[in-house]
Amino acid sequence: MILLIAKNTVQKGKQQEFVELANEMIINTRQESGCIYYDLAADQNDEQVYYFIEKYTDEQAVEYHRGTTYFQTIVPKLGALRVKPSEVSTCTVVE
Repeated sequence: MILLIAKNTVQKGKQQEFVELANEMIINTRQESGCIYYDLAADQNDEQVYYFIEKYTDEQAVEYHRGTTYFQTIVPKLGALRVKPSEVSTCTVVE
């Protein structure tokens, strides 16, 4: 299994817009067969920081996700709301 943690630092005043776009991504991604879970978490210590926490069955599921039309459409819009590029950690789940 593959776990992705993507830290997003959002521009002040753009948090609601970011969350609304993220919700579109969440709804679509949770329907992918290779997606185990896909959540957005707000940092309790910094109102500008959000984490996408994603778990997939394998690398092919991650690649499928990144190739979807909604990913290609929503990610650039999310990027325009961040103060810097997303910081993504790719992890192997140790069970």
